[in-house]
Amino acid sequence: MLYFILFITLFCILYTSQVKAQTCSVDTFQRNECGYAGITQDECTSKGCCYDSSVGSSSGIPWCYSNGINSEYSLSQLSPTDYGLQGILTISKGQNSIYGEDIKTLKMEFLIENENYFRLKITDPNDARWEVPSQYSDRPTKTHKVNENDIKYTWEINDNPFTIKVIRKSDKAIVFESSPIIAFKDQYLEITSVFSGDMNTYGIGESTRLNHALKTNMMYTLWNIDMPAKMMDFNLYGSHPMYIHHESGSQSSYGVALYNSNGIDVALGDGYLTYKAIGGVIDLYGFLGPSPEEVVQQYTSLIGKPNLVPYWSLGFHNCRWGYEDISHVEQVVKNYSNAKIPLETQWLDIDYMDEYRDFENDPENWSYTDVGKFIDNLHENNQHFVEIIDPGIMVYKGYDAYEQGNAANIWINGMDSNPYLGQVWPGPVYYPDFHNPNTQDYWTNQLANYHKKIPTDGFWIDMNEASNFCNSDGTGQTCMNPDPENCPTGDDATQTDCCLKCTTIDETNKLAFPPYKIGNKQGNGNLGTKNIDMTATHYGNETEYNLHNMYGIGEAIMTYNAMAKITEKRPFLVTRSSFIGSGKFTNKWTGDNAATWNDLYSSIISIMDFSMFGIPMVGADICGFMDDTTEELCARWIEVGAFYPFSRNHNDRPSAAQELYLWDSVTDASKNALGMRYRLLPYLYSLLAEAHWLGSTVARSLWWNFPTDKGTTGIDSQFMWGSSIMISPVLKEGATSVDAYFPSGKVWYRFRLNDDESSDAYKMEVDATEGGKTLTLDTPLTEVNVHIKGGSILTLQDAKMTTAESRDTPFTLVTALCQHGKAHGTLFRDDGINMMDKSDEGTQVNYSAEMISKEGKRKETSTSIVITSEVVSDAYAKDEIKYIIITAVSGLPDASSLNNIHTKLVINKDSKTVLTHQDDCKITALASGALKLEFNGLDFNVNKNWSLEVSY
Repeated sequence: MLYFILFITLFCILYTSQVKAQTCSVDTFQRNECGYAGITQDECTSKGCCYDSSVGSSSGIPWCYSNGINSEYSLSQLSPTDYGLQGILTISKGQNSIYGEDIKTLKMEFLIENENYFRLKITDPNDARWEVPSQYSDRPTKTHKVNENDIKYTWEINDNPFTIKVIRKSDKAIVFESSPIIAFKDQYLEITSVFSGDMNTYGIGESTRLNHALKTNMMYTLWNIDMPAKMMDFNLYGSHPMYIHHESGSQSSYGVALYNSNGIDVALGDGYLTYKAIGGVIDLYGFLGPSPEEVVQQYTSLIGKPNLVPYWSLGFHNCRWGYEDISHVEQVVKNYSNAKIPLETQWLDIDYMDEYRDFENDPENWSYTDVGKFIDNLHENNQHFVEIIDPGIMVYKGYDAYEQGNAANIWINGMDSNPYLGQVWPGPVYYPDFHNPNTQDYWTNQLANYHKKIPTDGFWIDMNEASNFCNSDGTGQTCMNPDPENCPTGDDATQTDCCLKCTTIDETNKLAFPPYKIGNKQGNGNLGTKNIDMTATHYGNETEYNLHNMYGIGEAIMTYNAMAKITEKRPFLVTRSSFIGSGKFTNKWTGDNAATWNDLYSSIISIMDFSMFGIPMVGADICGFMDDTTEELCARWIEVGAFYPFSRNHNDRPSAAQELYLWDSVTDASKNALGMRYRLLPYLYSLLAEAHWLGSTVARSLWWNFPTDKGTTGIDSQFMWGSSIMISPVLKEGATSVDAYFPSGKVWYRFRLNDDESSDAYKMEVDATEGGKTLTLDTPLTEVNVHIKGGSILTLQDAKMTTAESRDTPFTLVTALCQHGKAHGTLFRDDGINMMDKSDEGTQVNYSAEMISKEGKRKETSTSIVITSEVVSDAYAKDEIKYIIITAVSGLPDASSLNNIHTKLVINKDSKTVLTHQDDCKITALASGALKLEFNGLDFNVNKNWSLEVSY
């Protein structure tokens, strides 16, 4: 008996250790969370779970865990449809109850909607589940499949276990390959793509990072929350479950997006990416590319292309939370003018509100009369005005927005069937339900009535995750006001402290407490942390659980529609919260960053991310929102922020003022950097218009434009506007130089604010035609490095104090020839204000140039540079072209040879010969070696076809 007992004991030990080894040998992202934050190893193992001390706390990987999902499905009844293919999936292996019971039978559809993208959709055929409604996107619900000869991909489907592989025809690249492991439960979906090669992954936002390419062995959570953007690697205000893969040093890029609005964890490992969603359906799109720019164009053709912003919004904006009254703001505007720093738009934060209530001004410090006069003065000076509004409407009798909301019955309701009570700046608030179609009239009426008093030029929609100062631990399902006399307090020091009493009604509720906890880093992962509770209901009895991530886009759509109706002009909106497709209606700032060098660095990554997500008009708070900035940091920040597509200085009340005129060095840096921005506005506007019509990007990383150059991989400290302008700023404290990388295959010319005879503007600085080069650039505190890629033709105007003044100046056409003596460029021009239904309602022009050398009969060589303009449409602009600047690698005449230059200008096929140094064409040689031609007395406009030959 003793031997038997010893044998059984030894067997149990060996068996237990074997099971333990099997259980603990779980892939990092297939781990089932078994512990809690701060659990010790002994506490973990005492629960029969595994403990991994090597896991970093910021990775999002469970360090106390049990075995995870390993379910597989088999495919049957595969058959063609009008839309592609469909079949039945039946669970065949690994059935389990982790995170809930598996749905055993599923419907699989492979939809061939477009020759450039595919769609894989997996649903429950027996139970209709939540899907993102069509009102939030342009995407087709069902389309007939594309003609087989046009499809640019093939596919391979395996039956058991079910897997699918999609291959790009052009180069046999695998765009998507699913893992056999698929989970489909009521509140947990999982699908994995596997990949090989030297792939970098970009996208999956919103988060603040110091690296553009996502780190592997990390979990990225998509769950909208009011979390300061200064928090690195946290989930923030927006959810964009879209990524782009790029193989370093190749032309091969492709993209994938999961069209799902529920909370999502994205696990990125070595060779695989797993989506883990807590609701909805698997609705996955793959975009063929093959260039990253084509991926985004294909993506935005599905979700909606970016809105066309008004031209004035390209100017510099100023704001602060903490202005005391309207006279304070008036002085700020005067100070900018006195300092000769361009200021296009002055903004107001919540200071102007009466007790922080939307649509009501503080009558003492921000009266309608005084603010109205201020706006009139701005408008007379061609400047603009934008105000903030928040979605939470104060529960306050006699307050029109509250009373009208009650009458229209448009509030989100709590689980007690009463309007859900939360708290933000005004105190206790109800939240408009932007999913309710009746809310549009309510919201439009509120905005229209307010606009009659305060004719703002745009709106800044904030706190729209939607933020809630209560429910800090995420467990409060309903709240009540226990002390209406003292809640809210009105005391700024405690304004964000919850004064409501929030309670848990049902701790077993699976909406408030789902079986799988996504990695929401506030409140130990609870979804309701600082949010509306998940049990709250919207129009049609839809839950906050499903709609939460779309609250911001819902508000954006209704605000955009309202402003279009009220002003009959192009709306201008900036949002904090965003979702797939937000860019069609609104623009974006990156939220509450801090005045640190890391925040400055990370802002470049953020603007490149959102350009990928289809929101190209994006920027960060210049000089930092939180904490006190420094003179050096602010100077360096405006040198970056002047090249954000959306350029605004903004900081918070507790921090020291940081208007750009407060330091001499920052003033000088601002005048230089913003001067360059204003000169480049026609080019920037053309990029944004192209994004609107084609769905393309504006702010780009270097690898985006130069995918085959491995030297661009990992460079996050430089960025580009379109394909022609590269910015290489100082991002380190104390630095007075930059090690800038110049991508291979191109020549690069300096861009400077001034281009007089003594200027080194347009000098060929780097010849990287034989390979990429890193060059140390001397960069004093008030300067920034901007370069033009050889082969570009840019349209410039003069730098002025406002965009209207700048638009009134004649054009300068800069022709920067590549090493082969060629260049091209485009221009889009319209009135910059009115709604545009079609691109041909503006003026579109294509430019090209070529240097041609000929050998004469006597072996002498003559050179001609021919520049041509082809007008695609001429519905608007008649802007004068006054200057043409030509720069090249070599072969241009110097100052001593100007008399040997002859020019011939042909306008609309009417030949006109212009000789050097005549009144109508003056030629100057710049110190950089560039030629500057000045035209006078000619009918030389951008809306005409013309050809210019410069020969010597």
